[in-house]
Amino acid sequence: MPGVRATSIDGLLLVDLAVHRDARGWFKENWQRAAMVAAGLPDFSPVQHNVAVNAARGVTRGVHAEPWDKLVSGAAGRVFGAWVDLRPGPGFGRVTTHVLDETTAVFVPRGVGNAYQTLADGTVYSYLVNEHWSAAAGYTAVNPGDPALGIAWPIPLGEAELSEKDRAAPVLADVAPISPRRTLILGGTGQVGRALSALLPSADAPDRSALDLSDPSSVAAFDFSGYDTVINAAAYTDVDGAESPSGRRAAWAVNATGVTALAAACTRHRMTLVHLSTDYVFDGAASVHAEDELVAPLGVYGESKAAGELAAAATDRHYVVRT
Repeated sequence: MPGVRATSIDGLLLVDLAVHRDARGWFKENWQRAAMVAAGLPDFSPVQHNVAVNAARGVTRGVHAEPWDKLVSGAAGRVFGAWVDLRPGPGFGRVTTHVLDETTAVFVPRGVGNAYQTLADGTVYSYLVNEHWSAAAGYTAVNPGDPALGIAWPIPLGEAELSEKDRAAPVLADVAPISPRRTLILGGTGQVGRALSALLPSADAPDRSALDLSDPSSVAAFDFSGYDTVINAAAYTDVDGAESPSGRRAAWAVNATGVTALAAACTRHRMTLVHLSTDYVFDGAASVHAEDELVAPLGVYGESKAAGELAAAATDRHYVVRT
């Protein structure tokens, strides 16, 4: 089982990896989901593996912050790693450093700048990220030599191999904090949606012209980047009207088919789905409903809402709230 240690930067975690050595060399499990999540790492769902081969001692890269989480580690040689918290709040500008080799990995959360300097020739640096690289994504950089950071580079930057872009990066005082991902409220023009918007004034609540839950193609076309939570308060709520042919189609389109498309989007973008449902998913035989009571709807409205609950539960990060 790997060991996981906290650092002075919130969410930045050091990971001690088991390295198995013999006469042939060594072997390690760089990412083992079950063991690492059990040890305390976030289940961050990496989708891309990058490897940087650095020819000489003194190669220095960063400080770079990209809009994703990453797990960095050494595969050959040694590096001096430096991380800078670029998220808004009291930790902005805080720095942590550590030397990495094949026995160590670091989980770097979104909004924390990453930098390293090689301490040996032929150093190989490996990292997993949970978004595919895109030139259109927003990147933040800080000058690694900024005195405000106070990074004690083992090899002075004047003697190091550094890109011109990194040498010209702005100092910390000129860098805007990286905004956290936002909350998206669906059904924001309805009664519940308006109440949620009042409680969460920084959340976005687009109208149906921007995202129509009754139309799966509208869900597929919506830009979910920048969001980490979706609260679905959109629903067809006309209980009696749902019994008509047109109402039946509308209820199932919004309450079930639309939620299926939304849950799939939440899975793709690793968002948490908070889905508002109803006690109409029960038959009313019990006066108080427990969370594990089996659904038994009596009408079309309740049936469509029960189907929506099942769809919402298909994405790992979900909550179903019945009212």
